[in-house]
Amino acid sequence: MRIGDLARECGVNPKTIRYYEAFGLLPKAIRAPSGHRTYSDRDLQRLLFVRRAKQIGLPLASIRQITTFADTGSCQHLRPRLKELMAAQLAEIEARIKDLQALQRELRRHYASLCQPQAQPPSGARCSCLDGASENTAILPGSRLVRRPLRRKS
Repeated sequence: MRIGDLARECGVNPKTIRYYEAFGLLPKAIRAPSGHRTYSDRDLQRLLFVRRAKQIGLPLASIRQITTFADTGSCQHLRPRLKELMAAQLAEIEARIKDLQALQRELRRHYASLCQPQAQPPSGARCSCLDGASENTAILPGSRLVRRPLRRKS
């Protein structure tokens, strides 16, 4: 099958397939005499495996590691590595959930303080709602902001 067919079958963009090929997630495609890439059912299965691994949040570098195990066709080698990667992914997600819950509590507290009536500031004074003299009075304290991980190309 050609790259467009493979892309449609897996629900990805053809550029993604070329990127995965360059990154080492897919083997180099066989070229037809016309120069078009051609893919086999094995390539389709490999790409579906990569897509499933991405859906559970594994980074591409980890997926590249496990695709070599997957090529052997044996779960004996793949399962322990997948178990390690998933445990690490679970720990990261749990830490992010904890950070988000802390941020949620902080935002609720600050929202409640904004709902309280406030004395009129002196004329000419700027609004200080987002200012804070300390971590405890700042509406969005820097230490509580959730850092999002860098997005990787896929």
